[in-house]
Amino acid sequence: MKHENRLQFNTILVATDLSEAGSTALHYAQAIALMHKSVLVVVHVIDPVSYAFPEGVPASATADQAARDELQKIEEETRRHGIPIHSMVETGVVYERILQAIRDHNADLLVVGTRARTGIGRAALGTVARRLLAKAGCPVLTVPPEADAQLHWAGRWRHVLVATDFSDASLSALGHAQRIADEQLIVLHAATSEKAGICKDHLEQLRYLAPFNESHTVPVEHIVMAGEAGEVISEQARKFRADLVVLGSPVNELKDEDFHTSTVLQVISGVSCPVLCVPSLPDSPATNVLKEVTLSC
Repeated sequence: MKHENRLQFNTILVATDLSEAGSTALHYAQAIALMHKSVLVVVHVIDPVSYAFPEGVPASATADQAARDELQKIEEETRRHGIPIHSMVETGVVYERILQAIRDHNADLLVVGTRARTGIGRAALGTVARRLLAKAGCPVLTVPPEADAQLHWAGRWRHVLVATDFSDASLSALGHAQRIADEQLIVLHAATSEKAGICKDHLEQLRYLAPFNESHTVPVEHIVMAGEAGEVISEQARKFRADLVVLGSPVNELKDEDFHTSTVLQVISGVSCPVLCVPSLPDSPATNVLKEVTLSC
């Protein structure tokens, strides 16, 4: 199947704490890099505050050497697959060093691991990842432990679900989703019951924004459903067996107490597939075109 204007990840940055969750994210990033012929950059950040000892050899020095040894193994394994790779150990505030690495390497994608899906009231993302979602200048891919079973589809996602509330970030997400869906694109808008009753043209909006793309021959499913957005998106992702969910990135940094109000946190904690969060790009040509055809309610 030939796709025009496919989204290309030239440089992929993986932020890893060298844990099991980080290993899953790394394997997934390697699979994408192999598919897209990307350069892989792996960064591990040591927070010196966590290793402050008044006497003896600083634990940070031991941690630094252990991390470098582990990253060297990762580099050797990755190069055996024919993937160009560079790794680094940084010291400092974790999310700040990762953001700097994104800028230094002009990364097209940041990959981070998540904890296993959690129960109601608990988010799958730690503090660092939540900060990165709001501050990263590139899309952020969150990868759950279950994604190990989906490595074959990494980078060539068959069933892609994108949710839009017609904000700048969600329109940017829609533009990304249209360029990466390989077999099916599911475009979803979740509305409250009251809003759904007032505005009857949401489905028409979705059809304007994401028409059937004949150059891709990828069928598009347009869905408008009333309900709480996080629950609706997670339910539809399971129904369509989505390989990837695409959302707009949050504007503000998220905290634990935001779980009940944050669609992003609820979806990441509620689905078993990776979630791609796309920052708002209001000045991009694609977003401007999408906004022009958005009807007002």
